[in-house]
Amino acid sequence: MCAIHDEAATLRLGLGGGGSWLRAHLDPESAHYLVPDPADYYWPDPDGKIRWWQCRTLLRMADGEQVSSSVAVLPETFTALPSNLSRRRQRSLVHLARAIERDTGLWGQDHKTECSPESCGYTPDSDSSKSRGE
Repeated sequence: MCAIHDEAATLRLGLGGGGSWLRAHLDPESAHYLVPDPADYYWPDPDGKIRWWQCRTLLRMADGEQVSSSVAVLPETFTALPSNLSRRRQRSLVHLARAIERDTGLWGQDHKTECSPESCGYTPDSDSSKSRGE
């Protein structure tokens, strides 16, 4: 998941980033999900103006809370990912991700007072701090 966010930031796709922040705060033992969930105008178009897919992530943070976020993913990156979920499970995950009211930004704001190298191993730097409001 972090590599996908890193790719979006490196390519300046507009959605994504915060890779080091995300690495420090995701639960490494949990499954995290990525599903395409674009608004109609975010699908890649034949004119080449938009060449990525808007996807929604369903993430489990280190404190156990489940949050969602959006990330821009190149179609070839998405199709290269293994899929081990049924279509029914994928659809239910999209609905779950849409129903979750808290995203990584809100979670990060609430976590800001607790966040330190001692508590979660994260040392804020200027780039990732800006992307997560820290």
